[in-house]
Amino acid sequence: MTTHPPLTAIFWDFDGTLVDTRSRNMSVNRRIIDEVTDRPWSDFDVMRSQEVYDRAQRTAVNWREFYRTHFGLDDEAITNAGARWTPYQLEDGTPTPPLSGIPEALGAFDGLPLGVVSQNCSANIAATLSLHGIREHFTCIVGYSEVADLQQKPAPDGLLLAIDTLTSFAPGTVLYVGDHETDLKTVENTNRVLVERGSPVHLVCVAALYGVEGGREAWMERADYRAAVPDDVVTIAGQIDRV
Repeated sequence: MTTHPPLTAIFWDFDGTLVDTRSRNMSVNRRIIDEVTDRPWSDFDVMRSQEVYDRAQRTAVNWREFYRTHFGLDDEAITNAGARWTPYQLEDGTPTPPLSGIPEALGAFDGLPLGVVSQNCSANIAATLSLHGIREHFTCIVGYSEVADLQQKPAPDGLLLAIDTLTSFAPGTVLYVGDHETDLKTVENTNRVLVERGSPVHLVCVAALYGVEGGREAWMERADYRAAVPDDVVTIAGQIDRV
């Protein structure tokens, strides 16, 4: 078993790691695309079915690339689309249930600091977690609006901000749990910055394989740990001594 410094915190991705947001995200994006392209969303193949939409989301590095690749938007239009995300998410009532086992796993950490680092909006994340009675577990939420548009994941800015907020870069190990290759790349990029700074923090990637999306085989072997169910994250955390 790999030896790590003591565990100081755990950060989680949101979409596909804590909750199933696929249907709401597609609904919101259909509304956004209608407005920013002046064309009906049905003109775009990627928006016509949940399966095709989900596949496109899995292959996109981040939301900016998704808009650029599938709708031909320039940077100004992408920023315009991003500005609509928060209010439209908060207005959309499509259900976003927690993934099976998540509430139970979160309740097992017994005071260990937890946070969220996501490309969704922090207001929507907080509202959704509150709806499902699990908001209280998270001390820190960093969404896309807390990070500059061009510094979204896989850039390290969001994770660095979250680590500073939750631990003040105290010496130790920090876990990041995510379901997408972008999450792994974010961990790699963040560790690179931490090493360059001489920081005493080491970030460890946990691949969340319990979600509803597939297609992880190409990257999951590179993760430090793999979680087949949320309770595996509890087990992994237990293998690392706490501060």
